[in-house]
Amino acid sequence: MKPSSLTWLSFLSGATVMASEMAASRLVAPYFGSSTPVWAALISLVLGGLALGAHLGGRWADRAERLEPLRMALCVAALLLAALPFLARALLPGATTAVMTGRPLEAMGRVALVVLVAVPPLLALGAVGPFLLRVGLGGVASAGAHAGRLSSASTLGSIAGTLLAAFVVLPWLGTARAMACFAGLLGLTAAHGLGWRWRVVAVGVPVVALAFGIHALPRHPRALEVAESPHAFVQVLESPEGTRSLVFDEGFAVQSTWLPGQPVREEVFAHYLLTPAMARAEPRAPRVLLLGLGAGTSARGLRETYLGARVVGVELDAAVVRLARTHFGLGAEVEVHVGDARAFLESDWRRYDVIIVDAFRFPYVPFHLTTREFARSVAEHLVPGGVACFNVGRFREERGVVDAVGGTLASVFPRVLAADARNHSNTLFFAGEEGMAERLAARTERLPLSLRPLATRVVGELRAVASGEPLTDDRAPVELLTDAILLRALVRPEGLR
Repeated sequence: MKPSSLTWLSFLSGATVMASEMAASRLVAPYFGSSTPVWAALISLVLGGLALGAHLGGRWADRAERLEPLRMALCVAALLLAALPFLARALLPGATTAVMTGRPLEAMGRVALVVLVAVPPLLALGAVGPFLLRVGLGGVASAGAHAGRLSSASTLGSIAGTLLAAFVVLPWLGTARAMACFAGLLGLTAAHGLGWRWRVVAVGVPVVALAFGIHALPRHPRALEVAESPHAFVQVLESPEGTRSLVFDEGFAVQSTWLPGQPVREEVFAHYLLTPAMARAEPRAPRVLLLGLGAGTSARGLRETYLGARVVGVELDAAVVRLARTHFGLGAEVEVHVGDARAFLESDWRRYDVIIVDAFRFPYVPFHLTTREFARSVAEHLVPGGVACFNVGRFREERGVVDAVGGTLASVFPRVLAADARNHSNTLFFAGEEGMAERLAARTERLPLSLRPLATRVVGELRAVASGEPLTDDRAPVELLTDAILLRALVRPEGLR
């Protein structure tokens, strides 16, 4: 066989591995979330299958000495990969329910069936390298087994690194010091047998980086505390006036704010406080679910506005909850759950008067919280006459994501109304029964004085949203839509700000 053909097959198999892995993350996110541990388990499964495939494939290649058996195995792999999304869709929702209802063996069985279908394609793809090397060498005794052992050992090392980084080193040490640890191990190994100068450089520099790694984190001059979690780099900032803000990563968007002694009046958070007044029932002690608790600005505002409100908050990041307790006055009266919003809905049997979805982080919104299936789950957790509020990010008049999410919601809820925040970055969707705007108008005078001007403005600005082609768990290109908006914004003179 021509060397170019072997090269092409190697290229194609590598592309298939990574494309399948990315697709697999989309399959599991609606049921188990997309956190770092979920990613670590997924990557480890992929690498484990590739490692075993490489080891067995080397032995098989020595016996076969031709490419046809591999081609047949890859055909079977293509079939199983095509069938995997359908099997996952049938089994994984039941797995989540089984875990939450005390049937772990059933859950493990469902997941195991999906894994069993995923493993044979991984074995076949892992065998590609040894097979191609053996056929390319054409007759060198045991070359296939030797290459298989090397490839298998390398991939198993990748598994160990993935698991150690995700579950031990990163949570314990953070990014900078974790990198220093791995660099030190690599330097220690690479410098073996070399002169002392090489050892000083290869080991000494990582040791210094390990000692001073905490200072590698960026720190705003007004930061009270910085923290690094598996999900984000987080800072708590305090202004000269005493207002505290929670910001993630680059700090483009403020996730939560708190000025002790002052009511919640910030633009987006104040919109959330209007939602109970749109429900059919009088907003007395409403039951509210916050999917995206942050540091608790919305929870605090709801309890201030509606005395006796019972608030349940779901937050993906445990570090954010800790900072909320420490710096933002989040009290024990708010029931807090750490985990993925959609996974929580799958396990929660309660219904709520109001559900607020505020899970997007500038500039992206998690795809599995934009789909028709998620919207249906939210609707199922509302009491009759309840209202859901969805916060969706936009950039000025760029509305690709806003229109896609709004059309999806309108395909599920009887009525969807939209209002733009004045910050040019957010659109709020209110989803429920007919009459939401009329109920808000009728109850405006009973709201606190700080909210009445906003309520009057929102009543006048609410616009109906028409049903459109819905985003689904199978196809929700929200990242592509967001990237297109960012690209168009970046080429403009005013940029992103």
